[in-house]
Amino acid sequence: MNLKEKIIDKIDILKRNPRLFAHVIKNVVKTRLGLFPKTPKEGNRFSTDLEVKTLQKYACIARVGIVEVGVLDGLTTREMAKVAQAPIYGIDPIIPDSMNERLIGNEEKIKQNLNFYPKFYFFKDYSFNVVKNWRQPFDFIFIDGDHTYEAVRQDFLQWFPLLQSGGTVAFHDSAPVTSTIPGGFIGWPGPIKLVAELKNSPALEFLEVQDSLSVFRKK
Repeated sequence: MNLKEKIIDKIDILKRNPRLFAHVIKNVVKTRLGLFPKTPKEGNRFSTDLEVKTLQKYACIARVGIVEVGVLDGLTTREMAKVAQAPIYGIDPIIPDSMNERLIGNEEKIKQNLNFYPKFYFFKDYSFNVVKNWRQPFDFIFIDGDHTYEAVRQDFLQWFPLLQSGGTVAFHDSAPVTSTIPGGFIGWPGPIKLVAELKNSPALEFLEVQDSLSVFRKK
């Protein structure tokens, strides 16, 4: 996202949700001042324990494949791999996070965190590039990449047709979290807006929301 797009995105957030705008600006200030904690040895994980438990529930019933868009350091992926039987395909271009430019994944940490799972495959690329030649079947996809509305919508539109019927799709940061994150977290506008739209889609069945994780089943 270039500077102009970032400014337009922030103005849109301010108009639609002043509270979220304040939350985003606070993170920007903390980023500039270097107030975020240092990355631990094994990397960063921004999924709550409840979200991990929910992801594991769907990962363990996936039979043909799991796609994760947005891997960061692979810690959430590792939690899914602990219970999974199907191949896991992680996709991440390893660039600054769309909501926090100081946050960036680490390919070496991804490998270290997933070295115990022989069916993990990592694609260091943008999801919109990877999907063009995708041939592997999958019945669960976790979308947690670029959190702007245009990007998360594009991820859904490009990958959803490839998801097997009856498969599940989960969106991270798509709902507020009030009890399991200190200070709370109200989610990001892109996933929140898309999930609200998808709840009216005849192609999907809304299953549940756990903390900021929203889950649907493809009909």
